[in-house]
Amino acid sequence: MKYFLIALLSLAFCTSAYAKDGLVLGLGAGKGELQLDEGSNFPNADTDDEDSTRNAFIGYRAGDALSFELGYHDLGEFEVSNGLTTLSGETDSVSLSALLGLPLTERFSIFGRAGFHHWTVETASNAFGPRDRDEANGTDVMYGAGIRGEITENAAIRLQYDKMKLSDEEDDADIGDYDVASVVLELTL
Repeated sequence: MKYFLIALLSLAFCTSAYAKDGLVLGLGAGKGELQLDEGSNFPNADTDDEDSTRNAFIGYRAGDALSFELGYHDLGEFEVSNGLTTLSGETDSVSLSALLGLPLTERFSIFGRAGFHHWTVETASNAFGPRDRDEANGTDVMYGAGIRGEITENAAIRLQYDKMKLSDEEDDADIGDYDVASVVLELTL
């Protein structure tokens, strides 16, 4: 595996000699779905956990091979019910990630992403009578992959899939994952 990664990095850096470097801005939209772990407080729950997502980022591109992004993700709303209790909420996240690209042609490349995100979930629950509001947050890993196609010298479209982990740091337990598929418009300045 180590040799594969070294070869991939070498190929990416060698083939990106003519790529444009610079500040990158992006806006995206897509669909996200909350996948609760089996050990969560809502086993066998009915879920309405798919919603529209939006994201925006600023970053720096070092050719086709490498870029760094600071992003904001509105992951939408969810509702989970186990028959007795209903939990609904909204999730957003701020991320820092690195993207490693591999050019396929002059205009198309594939990429992988790895990084961290700090998420916040604002919830409302009817567990004990009237709706009880709460907030949870944490910092977890995120990763993903996608394909990037250049429209012009300064604009590109990305189709990407990201997995954003959610875990309870106090209890050291996994809550679940957000799976997000999105289309992103990227502008290099």
